[in-house]
Amino acid sequence: MRTTMKLQLSLTTLCLALAAAPALAGKDCDVPVQRWQSRDAVMQHAARQGWQVQRLKIDDGCYEIRGLDAQGRAFKAKLDPETLNVLKMKQRDDRDHDHHGDHRKTDPAPDTATQ
Repeated sequence: MRTTMKLQLSLTTLCLALAAAPALAGKDCDVPVQRWQSRDAVMQHAARQGWQVQRLKIDDGCYEIRGLDAQGRAFKAKLDPETLNVLKMKQRDDRDHDHHGDHRKTDPAPDTATQ
């Protein structure tokens, strides 16, 4: 009987852990929609930062912006939908990439005068 109780307790614990797993995976932002700022407010916020927005979408409960920053660098940013604070931001310098994303190394032209 003791073994049965231990098995039952173990199974109950396992079931509770599995039930909690989706909650732990969760979203990056957990703000009720009623407290979200509008898409227009996000666009105005981006303009104040000097960003040129190429794409605005919702991802994992956050606003996600892709565009160019004030220095012309490509970036992707996740914003809290209530405060518009930047939660994550990735930037890269695309000057060495063509529009297909291929990296092009440019070598200086050979000096033909010395040949």
